[in-house]
Formats: sequence, C-alpha cells, structure tokens
Amino acid sequence: MSHFAELCAGFRKCHSNPLNVALHVVTTPTCIFAVYCLANQYVEQNIVRGFTAIYCLSLLPLVPFAIFVLNTGAFAALCVGSSMVSCTCAQLWSEVFVAAYILQEVSHWITGEITYQSTYQKKQNFFGLLLQHTYFLMPLVLDAIPNVDGHYLTWIVAQNTVVHTKLTAPKEKANLAFMRQWILDQKPSTEQTTHWWFNKLDEKPRKAFDEIATSEGVLGMFREKFSKAIYNVEVLEGMNEIYVACEQHKMNSDTVFYMQHIDGPWYMIPFCGAYRCILAVNDNERISTLFPMAPAKHTLTNGDIVGFDFNREIHYIENNPGTVKGKEPRMTLKLHYVVYPKALKPLGKLLGYLTTLYDINARKLFLATIKPTGLFSQITAYGILVVTNLMFLGEKLVGYYNMVYVALAVLGNFLVHDRFYLCATSFMHYMMYLGTYHQKTNISYGTFLRNVIFFKTLALINLAYFYLTSFQYDPISLAMIVIGYGISGKAAAALGVEKTYFGVELGICKPKWVDAFPYNVIPHPMIVGSILGLLGIFKMEGLRQAVPYLVPVHIFLYTCHMLQEIVFDVYRQPKKVD
Repeated sequence: MSHFAELCAGFRKCHSNPLNVALHVVTTPTCIFAVYCLANQYVEQNIVRGFTAIYCLSLLPLVPFAIFVLNTGAFAALCVGSSMVSCTCAQLWSEVFVAAYILQEVSHWITGEITYQSTYQKKQNFFGLLLQHTYFLMPLVLDAIPNVDGHYLTWIVAQNTVVHTKLTAPKEKANLAFMRQWILDQKPSTEQTTHWWFNKLDEKPRKAFDEIATSEGVLGMFREKFSKAIYNVEVLEGMNEIYVACEQHKMNSDTVFYMQHIDGPWYMIPFCGAYRCILAVNDNERISTLFPMAPAKHTLTNGDIVGFDFNREIHYIENNPGTVKGKEPRMTLKLHYVVYPKALKPLGKLLGYLTTLYDINARKLFLATIKPTGLFSQITAYGILVVTNLMFLGEKLVGYYNMVYVALAVLGNFLVHDRFYLCATSFMHYMMYLGTYHQKTNISYGTFLRNVIFFKTLALINLAYFYLTSFQYDPISLAMIVIGYGISGKAAAALGVEKTYFGVELGICKPKWVDAFPYNVIPHPMIVGSILGLLGIFKMEGLRQAVPYLVPVHIFLYTCHMLQEIVFDVYRQPKKVD
C-alpha cells in the first residue's frame, strides 16, 4: 500500500486541476467500457467476468479499502453494462476507445498539466512503469478525485476577477515619479479629462510607461490569480494611455466614467479576459473607483493599481464626500493586458485584437463628444450615455452569459430533447449554492446574487407552468404549497436578502442572531419550508406523470445543500481546548 501511495503522489502532481480530473472520470471509464465491448465479441463473457473479479481482488492488499470498493463497483458496472450492449461493431468500439484516449490527452493540454506518463517516459524501465501505471489507472483516478486543487463547481461560481496591488520596487517608483512630473509639465486641462495614448508618446515617457507595464509588480499581480503554468499575460500596447481626471462633467463623454458601466462589448468570448488596470501616478484621496458586483472600492493613491475585466466588470468612479480638491489632478496610467489559457492562444489573440480595435474606435467617438458644441455632437454624446446605461443594465440585472446560456437551453429543446431547457434551467441555482458555499472566498457577491435569483426565478416558473397545466383541485396540495412557501418567505423576510444569500458566510454582512419566527420554531426553515412546498407541488398527479423527476431532483439538491450548511455551519462556536 505504501508503493501505491508513492504512485498517488506522482499522479496527483499531474492531476490537480478539477477540470482535468473531471474529464478523466469520464474518459478512463469510457476507455475501459470500450475494451470490455471489444472483448465480449471475441471472449466468452464468463471469462471476461472472471478476469475482472481476479483483477479487482488483486488490488485488495495494495490500495486503501475505500478505493478498492469504489474500483470494484466501477469495474462491475462497466463489465455488466458492456454485456448488455447489442452493438457488435468492433470498429465503432475501437473508435470510441481512441476518441476517449485523445480527449484524455486534450484535457492535459487544456489545463496545462503534464501527463503522468511523461514523467517516466525516458526512464530505462519505461515499459514496466507503463504496465504499473495501467494496472493502477482507475484507482489512481479515484484517489485524485478528492485531492484536486479547488473544487469541481469552481467554473459555476461567480469568481471575483478584480486584481489589486501596490508597486513598491525602486525602479517602479522612479518611473512613476518621472511620469508624474512629465504629466505636470504638459499642463493638463481642469475642465475635461486629458488623454495621451502610449503609441504617440515621446521616447522617454514611452520607455518609462513600458517598463511599468512589464514590471514584476504588475505581472505578479496577475500571477496570484492566474497560474503562470496555465495562463499567458500579454500587454495590449494599442490600448495603453495616460489619463488625467477632471473635477466636473456636464452630460458629455466624461459623464460615462461616473456612471456604472462596462467598457467593452466582447463579453461572449469565453475563458479569456482583456484587463484594464488603473495605476495611480500621484497622491489621491478625492476620487475612488468602485466595483459594485465584487463589491469593492479602491481610492488609488501613488503606486496603487487595480485591474478588472474590460468587457465584463461593472465599475465607475465617484468623488469621495468630505474630501477637498487636491493640489494636483488625479493622474493615472491605464495599462491593458489580455489573459488567456496557453492552450487557447488563438482565442486569446483574437480577444486582444478585437478589444484593441474596439477601444481605438470608441476613443475617437469619445474625443469627438468630450466637448459637444453642435446639435449632432450633443445628440451623439447623449446616445453614448444611453447605450452605456443599457449595456450596464443588461449585465447588472440578467448577465450576458446567462442570456446566452438560456438561449442555448432553448435551442437544446429543438436539437436534443424537448425537456432540455427544463433540466438546464431548473437546477442551476443549486449548483451555485453548493459551489459558492464550499469556496466562500474570492466571490463576486453581486454576480452571485444576480445569478442565483435569476435561475431560481426560472426554476419557479418551470414548476408553476407544469403545476398549472396539470392542475386539478387538491386542497391538501394547495395547503402544503401555501404553508411551505409561506414559512420560506417569512424566513427570508426575517433575514433580509443579503443574509438569505450567504451574506454572512461570504463576509458581506456582519453575523446577527435571528430568533424571530420561524427561526425560533423550525431549524433551517427556509429549506424546510421550500421542501414542504415542493412536496405540495409533487402531490399534483398530472405533474407527477408529466415530469416525475422534476420535484425529487429539486428536493435532493436542496437537501444536499441543507446538509452542507449543517456540516459546515459558520455560526457554530469552536470547541474550547483546555
């Protein structure tokens, strides 16, 4: 068993990414299943089952008992399942095996993790190590499942992607001091924002700007969130600029900065991000940059830098109340980067190109309306504000990713199955509950709140639709619904929206003990009440016939989350140690 532990240690190093392990959980059994289907065509099934039993039993003294049980169950299911398959096309199962094997290799490429085989590829006893690797393959995968870096629902959790640091290296501080003096020498306007584009700077300020953009302090800020082994971070020079704020804005383009907004339109390009970083060149107490979805507020002063997704993060600036106008205007450098997985370099390059192209053209329109004089420029400036606000509202209230997800779910109804939309939209909020409660840190709370409310609303609409379309008067069913959701609603009202949706657990709200009804009578009343309401819905016979799985899955996932809250109760007092 100690030898197996050594193998596990090496295997885990190559399989720590949750996505990589999740794909292996699919590809490894698929390969084994394809082998069984091929073997059943040439060998008597009892012989295949006998070899399976011998193999599984041989692992008993070599691996932990829990893994032995899981491995035996998996092989038994695959062996029996393959015997029930009627297809005898050897070519098909050979292709399935090859496809699963290739997908397994692709999973390493996507996640940037090397294969375990590559760690012993050049050793003299390669074939012996390969046989050993193959023999223990399924147990190694089973061992990797609970030992991943992070969790399997991380992709569905609303991650806080805002990055922040302070530049303190002597070279960085010297370049910042140079840029500050250079800006003052240009005598920027106090009536409107002033901009100098990086590509049009003279040699000295351009060199100082470039050294800051590629400094260890800035790149290290990204590396804390985006692993160097998986992601590339590249400068987008075409977007870089020097920006000097103004003290006023009168319904011109400058007003955009004081409105909640997102900067770019390319929010649909997945897995990659174009980042705008705001770096303070001088002292500042008056103007803050706010990210309401994170939520976060940064009053950036000399050397402070904050970065955010150009195409996705809602933000704005505001004047801090009670502060006085400084001797110098707020001076910042706007640095831009594209961050993408190394395996998706073409997609990352495309995002960088499109974001830069958009920014250059938007900049021209911005400059044309920063000081509108004629009727046309005034209408254009107003149009910019209207469009900016509409784009912000779409992201704030629904989220563009959510819109695309729902659209794909509707399409799935036509292309895959007529219940595809129902299944895709009814249970998503539970996955978000489970993943977010497990992670707790680095959460974009506003995004999480928006997402769970949106998908919970869709789930309730789905339930209401099937209940009403199969309705027959049933006073017990109605009473259970009214009482159950009445308890749940009363519990939510007692807590408030933020505390209802993990505000305390995620550090948004201060803990406050609630002893009002129903908390003084029923444990976990929100979940208990909702389950009672769901059982009332399930009592409707027509609904049970139309979608027999809908309510049971709701109750199962809600119960899973309730158990999660019980086991990992944040209100539980730590045990005193004498």
